[in-house]
Amino acid sequence: MVVVSAVAFGTLSIFAKLAYNNGLGTEQLLAFRFALAAVGMWALSFAVGQNPLRLSRRQAGSLVAVGGVLYTLQAMTYFIALRTLPASLAVLIVYIYPSLVVIAAWLFLRRRVSRWHVGALIASFAGVILLVGGAQFQLGTGLIFAFAAPLMYTTFILISERVMAAVPPVAASAVMMSGTAVVLCVIALFGGQLLLPATPQAWAISVGIAVVPTMVAISLFLAGLPRVGAARASLISTLELVVTVTLAILLLGDRFTLLEAVGGVLVLGAVVVVQTAHLWRPVPLK
Repeated sequence: MVVVSAVAFGTLSIFAKLAYNNGLGTEQLLAFRFALAAVGMWALSFAVGQNPLRLSRRQAGSLVAVGGVLYTLQAMTYFIALRTLPASLAVLIVYIYPSLVVIAAWLFLRRRVSRWHVGALIASFAGVILLVGGAQFQLGTGLIFAFAAPLMYTTFILISERVMAAVPPVAASAVMMSGTAVVLCVIALFGGQLLLPATPQAWAISVGIAVVPTMVAISLFLAGLPRVGAARASLISTLELVVTVTLAILLLGDRFTLLEAVGGVLVLGAVVVVQTAHLWRPVPLK
């Protein structure tokens, strides 16, 4: 489920580029994305027999808080960073979060970290660096928001693992996305961007971004998160970059360099190691 989620998330940047090319604004796109996704997830939850209204007040409140605060902050900080920073630099900084999740899980959740895990983490991070290429740091608010994004996402992952452990994933995703949608719609309203898409192409892109990299990606990630753990889920999710680069080459005409090829192999290798590490006898680090 986490692998499929990563593939779905990998389409997000492609949809975003198409959206911007069709005149959609950042706050408008995010608000519309989560509003449509929330409606779709509520319909899906009833279809699969997971009524969100059956969640306890405590469960629903926790999900709304996680979606309305943490996921909103992660999405907004990343997209604000993209306004002033090159995409490669922003993505590179955001993908610090697997390292942050592993470290935070070890520090705060007393998780054991094996040498296989550390090796996969190093390979994954090296692959990410090669995939996104070099980056030139420039001081400014964009850089601050770029570093805030992985911090928000790390917190979101660790808290979601506990929140999602005892609730039906589809119903929980519907409630969580509703919290995110409400907050983002309020932000778009105050920013003067709470507007419907103006063209059929913009509508199609908005629906696509709500379904594939939102409904499918988030619900599968949250469903798989308590089963594989936060650290492993974060490492597997680096597959997202491979998918993004591949789609950019096929659909947007981006060039594929040797460094990107090596980076893709490293990321895929890290995913395989993480998925098969339980077959080996990991040696815990002291």
